[in-house]
Amino acid sequence: MNEIIYTVIIPHKNIPDLLRRCLDSIPERDDIQIIIVDDSSDEDKVNFKTFPGLDRKNTEIYFTKENRGAGYARNVGLKHAKGKWLVFADADDFFMPCFSEALDKYKDDENDIIYFHVTGCHSDTMKYYPCDVKYINRLLSKIKRTNNWDLAVSVTLPWGKLIKRNMVENYNIMFQEVRYANDVFFSVRTAVAADKKTVSDYVFYCYTYRAGSLTKWDNLTKEDSLNQLLVRYQVLSDADYYLKSIGKKPYLYLFSIGYMLRTVGTDRKLFITMTLKFIKQYGLWLFIIGIPVRIYRKIKKQCFKN
Repeated sequence: MNEIIYTVIIPHKNIPDLLRRCLDSIPERDDIQIIIVDDSSDEDKVNFKTFPGLDRKNTEIYFTKENRGAGYARNVGLKHAKGKWLVFADADDFFMPCFSEALDKYKDDENDIIYFHVTGCHSDTMKYYPCDVKYINRLLSKIKRTNNWDLAVSVTLPWGKLIKRNMVENYNIMFQEVRYANDVFFSVRTAVAADKKTVSDYVFYCYTYRAGSLTKWDNLTKEDSLNQLLVRYQVLSDADYYLKSIGKKPYLYLFSIGYMLRTVGTDRKLFITMTLKFIKQYGLWLFIIGIPVRIYRKIKKQCFKN
């Protein structure tokens, strides 16, 4: 029996065609274990008899009925992982052609985390979409240039990485089971726990922009938007509090300010509440500096949106 070296964990809900695309981008190798965790998909959207991956070797599918979100689904995947390396993917994204070559290169690497550059596109048109990945690539380039690994906690997404499973298990690192931003604390804790890290030049993952995904705000009601803002703000705040508690510099406050600014003109009371909480945690000076910096970055980001 061939040894499992890599475990790819994919949470899924109601997008079987895109899941199939993701699976098709993963090479069929005996050393790759694929774990798909379905988060209580709707029967009118998914044909469970022809579910993607059922006909593929080394692929395990777990159908959960708890409807507890991607964080819970990823934790289920972690419980069944066998590989030396963990690889995460969202069901609507896919891997680039160099994925298999990159796996071979880092099979016996001594680092605990390998960070990869990523690319992006519109899910329907496949047109290049740089907005959400440009920041990640610039950050990785800065880390590689300056060797400032404290910045790695700002890479708050689980995909685009190879992560040693024994490190995750030794430190009992799991995903938060919250509706939004479940991956932030996992990414922060693994970045802190990893003794050795490196940045690869491979671009082995493609993030897709898709209207209707949890990371988008399309067609949300005011109540849902505010709820998402609160959850995301709290997750980032907790992560920075954790960093401060272990003597590390908090790096996620600019994201927190971004969510805070979204409440301007929407819910004045919530904006004031979040502002006071921010000042209490980070101090007035960081708030005064952070607001114009965040606005500048937002304007700059808008320039690359199309």
